[in-house]
Amino acid sequence: MALGACSRPEPPRQYPLQGQILAVHPDRQEVTIRHEDIPQFMPAMTMTYPVATRELLEGRAPGELVSATLEVADSTGRLVAITRTGMAPLPTGPDGEPIGAPILSEGDEVPDAAFVDQTDRRRSFADWTGSHTLVTFIYTNCPLPNFCPLMDQNFSTIQRAVAEDGALAGRLRLVSISLDPARDTPAALAAHAARRKADPAVWTFLTGDAVTIDRFAARFGVGAVRTPDSSEITHNLRTALLGPDRRVLKFYSGSDWTPGTVLADLRAALAGR
Repeated sequence: MALGACSRPEPPRQYPLQGQILAVHPDRQEVTIRHEDIPQFMPAMTMTYPVATRELLEGRAPGELVSATLEVADSTGRLVAITRTGMAPLPTGPDGEPIGAPILSEGDEVPDAAFVDQTDRRRSFADWTGSHTLVTFIYTNCPLPNFCPLMDQNFSTIQRAVAEDGALAGRLRLVSISLDPARDTPAALAAHAARRKADPAVWTFLTGDAVTIDRFAARFGVGAVRTPDSSEITHNLRTALLGPDRRVLKFYSGSDWTPGTVLADLRAALAGR
């Protein structure tokens, strides 16, 4: 999953990163790291980063302490160097079990969480149990066409396609969760939904408190960095197709996926394949 910044392109920058590996994803050429503050870039958090080459993942293991170099360029970030500095037990939860990567995998059930929709109605994510659901994370003031606006465009296309297909009509719900709760109030989301011609029976926009949103987004492998005195947010893109039991059927990382891919996956899920 590429780390993307909803900010204007700029020359490559490199940042030192210190942290602990929680999970290794060789199939996606990514690694999940719980890292310390990255000075002048982002606060301490757990994120999944792409790596520049597959060789950088050789020998990597959960629990490994590392020093790495994060390179950010053209609205994407990747690790270009990883050096082992030690080994330590994985962090544990209240039950004493290792936390490991907080990111959901395909087949995992999405946890419940409390939000507020564009009509200023309190919503539980459990409300979407019982239907196939496509979930993504955006913010309405994103200035990059290939980031949040593209997610909106894809969702609009999917909404139309589902409505026009008798086999799919009423079989999929769309949920866009804002990463900018300070500005994306219910009223702002309602106006945005109107501009996108979102059918409220199909497509819901959610906001809430920042802590809840960040924790929920992190389970999907999405992280957001909000810079003081700036309306732009650095974040990555990840969209998920959920089954009626709120279990993840498919993840779509970045902005390369197409509505056609989602519709094909939905048809396959409905056919039991």
